[in-house]
Formats: sequence, structure tokens, C-alpha cells
Amino acid sequence: MMNKSISLKKRVITAMIAGTLALATVASGCGAFNKTNENTESTAVSNIVSGSEKGRTKIPVSTDFAAKTEHFQIATPIANFLFNSYYENRRDAYSYQGLDVTKDLKDQYYDEEGGVTWFDFFMNETKKYLGQVLVMCESAREDGIELDDKDMEDVKATMDSIESAANAAGESVDDYIVKHFSESITRTDLENYLQLTALANKYYTNVYNSFTYTDEQYEKYFEENKTSYQYADFLKFNFVFPTDSDSSDSSDSKAQAAAEEKAKAFAEDLAKCKTEKEFKKYVKTYLTNNPDVITSSAESSMSDSEVKEAIETAVNGTLMKKYPYEVTSDGGKWLFDLARKEFDSTVIKNTNSYTAFLLLKPAYRDESVSRNVRHILFTPKSYGGEGQIMEIAFQKANEVYNDWKKNDPTEEHFAELAKQYSDDGGSKENGGLYENVKQGDMVAAFDNWLFSASRKPGDSGIVQTEFGYHIMYYIGSDDTPTWKKSMDTLMRQDSFNERYEELSQKYTVQYNDDAINTIEESEYQESSAITYNESSN
Repeated sequence: MMNKSISLKKRVITAMIAGTLALATVASGCGAFNKTNENTESTAVSNIVSGSEKGRTKIPVSTDFAAKTEHFQIATPIANFLFNSYYENRRDAYSYQGLDVTKDLKDQYYDEEGGVTWFDFFMNETKKYLGQVLVMCESAREDGIELDDKDMEDVKATMDSIESAANAAGESVDDYIVKHFSESITRTDLENYLQLTALANKYYTNVYNSFTYTDEQYEKYFEENKTSYQYADFLKFNFVFPTDSDSSDSSDSKAQAAAEEKAKAFAEDLAKCKTEKEFKKYVKTYLTNNPDVITSSAESSMSDSEVKEAIETAVNGTLMKKYPYEVTSDGGKWLFDLARKEFDSTVIKNTNSYTAFLLLKPAYRDESVSRNVRHILFTPKSYGGEGQIMEIAFQKANEVYNDWKKNDPTEEHFAELAKQYSDDGGSKENGGLYENVKQGDMVAAFDNWLFSASRKPGDSGIVQTEFGYHIMYYIGSDDTPTWKKSMDTLMRQDSFNERYEELSQKYTVQYNDDAINTIEESEYQESSAITYNESSN
């Protein structure tokens, strides 16, 4: 709630998210992997088992397979569901590439020269995902990775949620699954698919977390990719001049030429400023002397106080911090030129303006560190009354805070109180926890408290924001700079992709094309209640 984007900083992995994996379903977000029974038959109609203890129960899978490896298989109805979901989730995006959603996919080409229809395209993506799941499962089996009790509880929780949804809809579970997944899908098909994706996810997570890198490797990787992870801080201001290329009136042309020269002179004069203070002072003076620059774009007349406020906003808007690397614009090319130094300045001509630039911090990588914090939010809505809304919210926050400090000032107790009292739905159930918060992510007062230079682990206090009063508990930071965290993620993805390429050569995936190519038009043109999330490559 306190994040500017109103979202948690922590990403939730809903399925395998390695770069090699193209598709992930909401239903597959349960998390882990399972090992097959050693006594499976060579026909690959094998079983996933639900524990590590001896004599565990076998769970049979469908003999109607869409794809299989030596020890695992995925039922055809599951492939139909995945195909439909991927199509439903991506068809609007692909419509910009020529997909006609009103026509049969088999009657239109994705690549006419190569003879690839849109049906072929979507089916190939589906088969790619099926193969990835199965290869991961085979790799997990070989490495002795299995689903544990917690993993199986997660699978059961997903099935229970489906049952609850069916009950709420007044339908049987079987009818609900058929309606929202695939026409011929069974509860067994779905549960086994959840276990397969859980097993694949567990394998991926284990391997992903196993990679380690030296500082030299991080630095080398950054140097090879630094253009994507560099920023610049600078000031800029536009001096606009009128243009009318269609005008044949010589007097108008002379006036426009004069206005352009005037704008250029102002820009060049501003570019002579060598500090942020000087630059902003010049802009403020210019706007004060030329208020029409502010008022001419207003839909109605502005009061003196409104003009003054607009000028302050414009002056503050000249500062651009952490501007990401780009060299598509003339300004970007100048900013990220390797020759740039601190306090370099320039003037760049645009179509109808001249822009003055003052570089405050040349190309740099993000050395900032993230911090972890818990908070308990007390909003006026929950703890308010006529005429004394904020006061009552503060009184409640202060009461809970003092009680916590007096009786049990631990992080564990704080988390319990957050679950009990906090009005922040985004962190309440997680004990008020926000992890990996970067400076600027939160609203000002929250951010200022969290990133105070004097902040130490275990610090606490009460902070007021526009949302209400927050009891704060600072957990700490791992002191790893943001650029290194970004590099670490990319390096792990690359390392996993290399590992997967080896695995894909090791395990053979057999596809039942006769089965998975028989999807009817009515199936893939119906909306699915369960959607696909496409993972990044």
C-alpha cells in the first residue's frame, strides 16, 4: 500500500520462471517437484508419488498423453487447456502482427513462406512449455528431488480452492473443471499436472539458487552489459518557439525567426550555469518574467498564487534523476557519450524548441542498497471520528506501539501485531513486511524514516503519511548494491539456460501430435477463466 505503485516489492513465482520457460499458468503456482516411483513401466505411463517415506501412495495419470518422457507424461486435455489459455492471453498482442481473431487459426499464416499457420505457432509454444516441464521433472528425478509434505499441501490447497469456487458457483467440481479448464479434463489430470509443475519449479529453484559468482565475474558481466544498466542525473529546460511552415506571410516568418533566435539565446545563456542552484534560479527568473509560458497553456485564467505554484513545479521539474541509458534521442546520445564529465552543458535544437542541458552526474550504475522493514498502518477510516480523525488514529497507533515496547519488543511480536491491526492489505498477512525496498519506492515520510543515515536494525518509531500513522520496525539491509542484484539475476538466468540446453539434449520428449493437433475452433475461441502468464526470456 505504501509503495507508489501500490504493490509489493517481492515477486511471486507462479511457476517456473527460468528464461527458457515460455508459459506459466496461475494454477501451477504451488511450488515444487516430485520424483517418480522407481518401478515405473517403460511405456512412460508412470506415477507421481506424494511423499518420501517408504510405501507412499501412487497417483495414477491419464493414458491419453500429449507429451511424455521416460518417466513422466502430460495428458492431452492439459495441453488443450494450455493452448487455449496461451491463445486467450496473447491474441490481442499478436493481432498487431497479423493475427485475425475472427478466423480459424489453421486458415491463416504466421509465416506463409515457411508454411507455418497461427495454429502451428500457438501449438509450438505450447509444446515448448510441455517439453520444458517434462525435462525439468526428469532432471529432478535423477537428482533425487521430490515433493515434500509442504509441497503436497500446496497442491492440495489449489485443488481445495477450485472446489470452493465450484461450490460458490453451485456446480460440481468435475463440471467446474470442465467448464473452466478443458472439455475432457479430469480432476486427476489437473492434480497431476499441478504436481508436475510443482516438481519442475522445485528443480528450477534449487538449481537457480545453487549458482555462485565472484566479484570479478559480476564486474565482467556488468562491463559486457553496462549500457542497459547505466543512469545519468541532469537538469534540462526547454525554450519553445512558434513554427508555422505553411505560412506565406513574410512578416510572420520574420517574427518566427526572431522568436527562434530569442529561444536559442536563452538556452545558450542557461547552459552557462554550472551548478544546480544557478540553473534553477535562472529558470525561475525566466518564468517569473515570462509567466505567459505557464499561463498560455492553461484552459482558464490562473490566480497569482496558482502561477507562482506552477513556476515552482516547473523549476523542480528541471531535475532528472536516474535517467536510464538511451541513445535514441539527441539528448540521450549527448548524456551517455563516454567523453561526458560532471557539469558539462550543451544546447540541443528540437523541432520547435531549444533545450539546455546541465549534466550533474555522468553515466553511473546504481550503487544504492535496498532495505527491509515491517510496519503497522492505522488509517483514519478505521480509527477515526468527526473532527478528530487523525488524532484518534494516532492514539491507537501510540497505544499499540507502547504496549509492544513494554511487553515484548521483538520482530516476531511486531509481525503478530501487524496481522492483527494493520490496515495495509498489501503487507498485513505477511506481518507488515516489505523487502528489498529501494530509496524512492515509498511515500516521502515513510521513505525518509527508512533511509535515514542513522537507521540501525531494530529501530522503531511512528511515522505519519497521507495514509495514516505507521508503527515502523527496521529489519536491516544486506548492503548488496542494486546493480549487483540485477547482474546476479541475469547471470543466474543465463547459467540456468545453459544448464537447460544440456538437459534438453539429454532427455527425449515424445509428442503425440495426432492428439494435440485436434483442438476444435470452438475450444480455442472460447474465453478461459484461468489465464496464462508469459515469463521473460
